[in-house]
Amino acid sequence: MNNIKNIDLVASFYQAIEDNDYESVAALCHEQFTFYSQLDTPLDINGFLAQEKGNMDDYPGFTFRIHDIFAHDDKVACYMIFEGVHSAAMHDIQPTNKKVRFSLMMLLTIKDDKIFEKRAHFNEADIMKQLQS
Repeated sequence: MNNIKNIDLVASFYQAIEDNDYESVAALCHEQFTFYSQLDTPLDINGFLAQEKGNMDDYPGFTFRIHDIFAHDDKVACYMIFEGVHSAAMHDIQPTNKKVRFSLMMLLTIKDDKIFEKRAHFNEADIMKQLQS
């Protein structure tokens, strides 16, 4: 039963990101939340929210959908696809108005019915290639 509850929590988390509802995103996270991007460089909830909002603001109207999700004990994994049009400066690249589409794998740990840890895996070089081609 916990697996369904954990999947629902993660689905709500990503829906809140797609809705640009960062107050709800923060409310779904544990007080000791830690985010790890590709490299093992942790961010706390404030760093994560600032980074996430900054990234998403570059792609107004983006979609960030879960295509597959499963849970085991306190872990939830999901395969996601992000799609959006690059409409604001990102990593010193001026807006290109190009559609960007890439996949991500996420691994989240749940503790006390909140998201305790989030690990994101995606190919940033592919995103940059799409923006430059």
